Amino acid sequence: MSPTSEPRRIDTDFLIIGGGIAGYQTAINLLPLGSVTLASRGSIASGSSYYAQGGLALPWGFNHEAVESHVSDTLRAGAGFCDAANVKVLVEGAEEAFATLVSLGVPFDRDSGGDLLLTREAAHSRPRIIHAGGDKTGSLIVKTLAQNVHGHERFSFLTPFRLHRLLKDEDSRVVGGLFMGEEGEDWISVRAGATILATGGFSALFARTTNPPSQVGDATAVASQAGARLERLAFTQFHPTVLDIPGQTPFLLTEALRGEGGHIVDQTGRRILYRYHPDGELAPRDVVSRSLWLETRERPDAKIFLSVAHLSGEYLRTRFPQVYYHCLDAGIDLARDPAPIRPAAHFQMGGVRTDMDGRTDLPGLYAVGEVASTRVHGANRLASNSLLEALVMGHRVVRAIAGEREGWSRKPPLRGEEDRPDRGWTSEEEASGHLTLEDLKTLLWEKAGIVRTSSLVASGKAQVAAALEGGKMGKSLPKEALLHNALTLARLLFEDLETAPRVGSNYFLEDGTPEPKPMNSAPGSGS
Repeated sequence: MSPTSEPRRIDTDFLIIGGGIAGYQTAINLLPLGSVTLASRGSIASGSSYYAQGGLALPWGFNHEAVESHVSDTLRAGAGFCDAANVKVLVEGAEEAFATLVSLGVPFDRDSGGDLLLTREAAHSRPRIIHAGGDKTGSLIVKTLAQNVHGHERFSFLTPFRLHRLLKDEDSRVVGGLFMGEEGEDWISVRAGATILATGGFSALFARTTNPPSQVGDATAVASQAGARLERLAFTQFHPTVLDIPGQTPFLLTEALRGEGGHIVDQTGRRILYRYHPDGELAPRDVVSRSLWLETRERPDAKIFLSVAHLSGEYLRTRFPQVYYHCLDAGIDLARDPAPIRPAAHFQMGGVRTDMDGRTDLPGLYAVGEVASTRVHGANRLASNSLLEALVMGHRVVRAIAGEREGWSRKPPLRGEEDRPDRGWTSEEEASGHLTLEDLKTLLWEKAGIVRTSSLVASGKAQVAAALEGGKMGKSLPKEALLHNALTLARLLFEDLETAPRVGSNYFLEDGTPEPKPMNSAPGSGS
């Protein structure tokens, strides 16, 4: 395709960008209303949903007391930054979301009598989490949803394509998107009555992450460039129990291992978390991640492990097959060996600002799942609430769209909105003054990581600004666009870090002040 060629054009009633649980849940509910086009960067295995080892948190019993308990745990984990009314809306939508999954055939784990197996995870006050396939909940849910969509006469699937630009009409209403193929030669313009972002978070912008490589937030940056409001980017959740083997990709060791009795120990076998929090291994994720950071700062020679050797091998193989066999391939038999761990970037509580019906502040644009900031997670997400949010919001956004579609005008995009952009730099020499994507990931890990200081944030912001301002930066090839969007999002993240509250998972040490010390007299510190 030449630089002056027009992109291919597709017309559809509804455009969904992102092929995880949030995207497919939305698609299922939209299909009765009209044609649906889902654009994705890859297969269902390319996004975070597929790798979700945790479960689905439900107010089991679905009565007033169960709802209030689930809401209370969510608010407590969120460190005072949840919107309580929104949390209640989320939890009250759980029963419908669960019933839908059962009707579609998701094989949730049950006991010999047919009752659901309920488990507990950190920061939950009771067992309320259900799983499918042990630790394969995410993949089994997204596979089931996809199987119920693909093949439908009203459904179209575009892959591999990245969102390059949101299209607007003369009234500034979003009317679709311009997409770039993997090689930058195939361009598609999708015009739609409603456009729904379901692209996930951006934790893969950090050097150490649990997310697949595609989760770098490029669609979030594109939405911002179109005028959508972003918020709470500073609230990054770092998962504490991530396998740490030199030379190997970080691998998440599900929080359910701690919920079902796993211990976090040092090289002597001593449990260390009671030094930092009275709940020990069941403290919220942000607390545990900071504790591990502080432990290694206080004792640089410390090695930290997750131990479940006191659980039976048969139980581990049955309940956690994905984790057990991954560790076994790495030379670790969890039935007898402790697994070395170190935190990694895991989930974004902030993103594109929406209400509890998925509306952004751009007409025609909606967002669901991790890409959206609904303020239900506060500064630290309660374990297994992410799948719940994707499912509940996939119902709610469709109701909002159905109630608003009669008033839509189907005006074409502004002239020039669909033009393919000219190429930017034409040689590596022209681009050499810029940070590479790997450089940026290291910078964010070091200066916007688990614990930050004002000087680190200021330094990181200056480096990103210099990269954005220097040299010639094109956006018409995939690598160029990816780097430009990553730098744009990093700049917004550092700006948010300068002003965001310094609590919860957004944790600061003030320059020149002593570091926090562990609670050496906490209950259980010797266990």
